[in-house]
Amino acid sequence: MLPFRFVTPRTTETLDELLAPAIASSTLAAIAARAGIRPWTLLRLRQGQGKRTHHGTIVALAKALRLPVDRVRAAIEASRAATT
Repeated sequence: MLPFRFVTPRTTETLDELLAPAIASSTLAAIAARAGIRPWTLLRLRQGQGKRTHHGTIVALAKALRLPVDRVRAAIEASRAATT
């Protein structure tokens, strides 16, 4: 018997939509600074640019936003899909 594994459902929520509440109370530069990433990197992720995102970047952004890593990763993937 296989062990039970919780699978996070895929979402169509883009990173831009995920960041909207945080941007309402802060700036993009402040969010990037909390995550320890460059504002340009965060802007590119919001726009769905780039083929692969470093795992450390996703983890840092998730911690800064206080969200699960899987949700942030799915939002980045949705942003990429929305631009293709």
